[in-house]
Amino acid sequence: MNKAGSPSSASYIHPDAEIEEGVEIGPFCHIGPHVKIGAGCVIKPYAMLDWTKLAPGCVIGAKSVIGGDPQFLNWKNVESWVEVGEGTLINELTVVHRSIHKGQSTIIGANCFIMSQTHIGHDCVLGDEVTFSSLAGLSGHVRLGNRVVVGGGAVMHQFVRVGDMAMVGGASRIVQDVLPCFTVTGNPAQAHGLNTYALRKFKIGAEDRTNLKRAYKILVRSGLAIPSAAQKIEEEMGRDGLIGDLLEHIAKSERGLTL
Repeated sequence: MNKAGSPSSASYIHPDAEIEEGVEIGPFCHIGPHVKIGAGCVIKPYAMLDWTKLAPGCVIGAKSVIGGDPQFLNWKNVESWVEVGEGTLINELTVVHRSIHKGQSTIIGANCFIMSQTHIGHDCVLGDEVTFSSLAGLSGHVRLGNRVVVGGGAVMHQFVRVGDMAMVGGASRIVQDVLPCFTVTGNPAQAHGLNTYALRKFKIGAEDRTNLKRAYKILVRSGLAIPSAAQKIEEEMGRDGLIGDLLEHIAKSERGLTL
């Protein structure tokens, strides 16, 4: 690795790229003119970056392409970005495309763990502490909440929304929204309980856990239509805490729910 300011002669770093102190850039990288790299980032060999803003402490894996043009028919070339939050690790052979909209960004939050050979399409938004496993892929405009886990080989349809602390099983096909704290898996995917691992790991209180279990049974096992199930949940448990987040996610769903 070479420190910023004395890059390897085998790497191309555009003079307009903004590179802060302590950045390490490996050999055979391509750093385009529309790149801002925060302090302490590591760019591994053969990586290609353009139209990208990296917060401090990020790692970009070998042969990854970050900030490339979106895969969108009839796209008009506009100024748009990929933004990556502090401390995020993006492993090798990952592709992240920039937004199709002028002045907007595809966003990956802070402290995410993006494994190798993954694809994150244009205008996706990933929250903080997301784990995104190898060979998984997101179509455009997908939104993942904070602390979501996506298993290897899972794929998601455009505009799908996944709530905080949800878990998506490996090789799943997600075509409808996933509720916060739910575990879903399969092709097509179905709900298979709550993400109890995350609820314990992040020290979710006993009342919230109990209410989520009750809400899950109402939504998945009662046979009620979703509007009626949501009304029953609110009548029995109110809108405080994680139940409020769950009900809000239901109300804003446009693609339907994975149940």
